[in-house]
Amino acid sequence: MSHRLIAGKYELVRQIGRGAMGYIWEGLDLHLRRRVALKLMSPDHVASTTARTRFDREAKAIAQLRNQHVVQIYDYGIDEGSPYIVMELLEGEDFESRLERIERLPLSALVPIVTQAALGLAAAHAKGIVHRDFKPANVFMSRGEANETVKILDFGVVSMLTSEEDATEDELQLTHAGSIVGTPLYMSPEQIRCGAVDLRSDLWSLAVLAYRALTGQHPFPGQWLGMLMVRICTDPFPPPSTYLKELTPEVDRFFERALAKDPDKRFRSAREFASAFAALAEHNQPGTAKILVVDDEPDVPHLIKQRFRQQIKKEVYTFVFATNGESALEELRKHGDIDVVLTDINMPGMDGLTFLSRVGDVNPLVRTIIVSAYGDMSNIRTAMNRGAFDFLVKPIDFKDLEVTIEKTLKHVTELRTNARSSEENSVLRMFVSPSLVDRLRSASSFGAIDTWQGTVVFIDVAGFHASSKSQEPNERVRTLNANFEVIVPAVTNRGGVVDKFLGDAVMATFRGDHHVTRALEASLDVRMQLRTLALRAGQDSPFALGVSIGVATGDMLSGEIGSKAFGRLDYTIVGEVPRAAAMLQAAATKNQILMNRGAFDVAKDSFDCVPVHPATSEPLEAFELVRRAGGDTIGGRGGPNSMAETIDLTGGPPGGNAATGGGSPLI
Repeated sequence: MSHRLIAGKYELVRQIGRGAMGYIWEGLDLHLRRRVALKLMSPDHVASTTARTRFDREAKAIAQLRNQHVVQIYDYGIDEGSPYIVMELLEGEDFESRLERIERLPLSALVPIVTQAALGLAAAHAKGIVHRDFKPANVFMSRGEANETVKILDFGVVSMLTSEEDATEDELQLTHAGSIVGTPLYMSPEQIRCGAVDLRSDLWSLAVLAYRALTGQHPFPGQWLGMLMVRICTDPFPPPSTYLKELTPEVDRFFERALAKDPDKRFRSAREFASAFAALAEHNQPGTAKILVVDDEPDVPHLIKQRFRQQIKKEVYTFVFATNGESALEELRKHGDIDVVLTDINMPGMDGLTFLSRVGDVNPLVRTIIVSAYGDMSNIRTAMNRGAFDFLVKPIDFKDLEVTIEKTLKHVTELRTNARSSEENSVLRMFVSPSLVDRLRSASSFGAIDTWQGTVVFIDVAGFHASSKSQEPNERVRTLNANFEVIVPAVTNRGGVVDKFLGDAVMATFRGDHHVTRALEASLDVRMQLRTLALRAGQDSPFALGVSIGVATGDMLSGEIGSKAFGRLDYTIVGEVPRAAAMLQAAATKNQILMNRGAFDVAKDSFDCVPVHPATSEPLEAFELVRRAGGDTIGGRGGPNSMAETIDLTGGPPGGNAATGGGSPLI
């Protein structure tokens, strides 16, 4: 097949990689006389509409991203009925291959890799693109003339954060909840549950990559898919310091946030993630600041050491020196704890302005002071626009330099403090009803009674009692929590509040606009996700127990219930509505959703419902929720049959030296 022409202008030279749907070739652009990488779909996938649509989506996704940390696309087209993508040819290796060779990296060496990968993800997220298969095999370490650049590969399973009104039917089938795409070892809990994903799912995958690269271990290992799914959705992970005693508590706290099961508790953006990770690389002695001085004048190191000899002796400052931008970038990579850079503008090789534009890729927390000739306002203005914190003019006034360094260090300290700060203490909300926490935060006084319109949903893990009789106590709790880790986010994603856990059941409330519709959507989401997980994890998994659900709507009454005299109070909902929801749940069979008349009157135009007559001790009018109108019986477009065919527990075999994604399972 070598020397074959694609589209009449790309000559195939040699195959350099392969994936689940095709091959990567080194090629030659005969028009521009440059080497390129060509992604070709294998003949057995050409007939698949889904595969061709995914291929087309990848080309469109990469074409939107003009970022040095994303592989660049040159062309896309159809040749003899088969689609192709033409990309830049990269020299180097994927990060999976590197980790297999060296097992793990020190924190200071990992910071620039994670930072550059985060910048690539940030560019994708800014365009509304979620990668969904971010893993070491899709992170390429591209060798350049002066340094190594991280490139993100393989956008074949991206999710576009567009509204359903703007999306085509094929796009919805590719990325809708209910489909599992990607590599499970690096999947977020919401992705492995087949729920909706956003940029925070990519940040989870980036955190798994960083954890593995730092410790040499996966945070959630698993030899088979069912075990892995339960661990990702339910189990805690060993703190990194378990494997490396020299790692600080700050490192453990970083991963607690980055790998939080709840997406709301993770980092809010890739840039925030990168800044917090860079802050972990501080290895300064207490009170010591590290300063990088970049200047090609041979007497500068001697002048600096002479001027600051007292501060050096007292270990207030430590200085590192470089002669141009290229060597300065190398020093930044070697010293992840540099606080301030003092750089000249005019230097051989890489000048100060070019260097300034690259500093953030290596360490986003470093602040740079530019030194320029007096009156060179054009360069100074350019430097400030590129992110310089301050500037000095030659000849340098050393008193002014000391003041400027102190001011810059103060700013850097504030940045690092903010980056290290963990999210607001959530212990109270974790163990107390959110309704009570909201009451504590509100201005209303205790003792007041609230009345409001709302919907209550009771969700019971249907087969728990029968299946748990033979289980050890810790396994019983783990089984229950595995189900709750699916139920709780499904409720909160629809705007509901988990009011309390009652043994093996959850009581959730919905208020505000469309509260009935949102409650029913949440119920369908719970059922769909658990049934899909059971299909993938097996009938012996905790997800196969099923749920019975009761939904009731009407006037709600909430207030303080309990004994104030003995200090035992709960702030909860009482009355006919929660009682009706509990009765409906008790009457429901496995994977059945029953609702009262009030909910049915609201839902009948948007959902398929049928009247039922459950056997109860007292008369009970009930309606079964079957599906969304025009949807499937387990909720969600496409259902379990829309899952992707390829599931790779290992992350795929390492690839070659091109934009291949390292032989990822989906290309």
